[in-house]
Amino acid sequence: MPPTEATLTRLHADYAVSAYRFAWSVTKDESLAQEVVQELFLKLARDAGLITTAQSERAVIFTFTRNLALDALRRRSTREAALQRLEQESPGWFLPAVDAEAEEARAQVTAALAALPEEQRSVIHLHVWEDLSFREIGELLDLPTQTVASRYRYGLEKLRAQKHTLV
Repeated sequence: MPPTEATLTRLHADYAVSAYRFAWSVTKDESLAQEVVQELFLKLARDAGLITTAQSERAVIFTFTRNLALDALRRRSTREAALQRLEQESPGWFLPAVDAEAEEARAQVTAALAALPEEQRSVIHLHVWEDLSFREIGELLDLPTQTVASRYRYGLEKLRAQKHTLV
């Protein structure tokens, strides 16, 4: 049974920005993160039971977001491999991709976070930008609190080693 419009509107208002930021931290790609959030809310719109039966809406939102982001990365990897094969088999048929220049600070932050392993990047994102405690992150990712704290510390050490002042 689909949720009411009011419920869906409230969920979107409460979680869309956080879900996008978390999806971006996993995918490191703005458009892919946007697709993940769209897919998340389509999933929620189709079945209200997914969220209404949960003890923590926030945990469900972030769990779905993480799983959808990882699925999107796998799909993108498969598409890129197919495109590479096509480019090799038919050279000259494809135009090179054009990347727009990003702001310098944003590029530095993106590069620094992208250099981190996904496990550390996710923990740092959830703790710094989503203001979750290590215990909450552990529950969300099904990890011991000490593991979460270690991933956070290791991630910060790597960021500091890159001489970026992010946190």
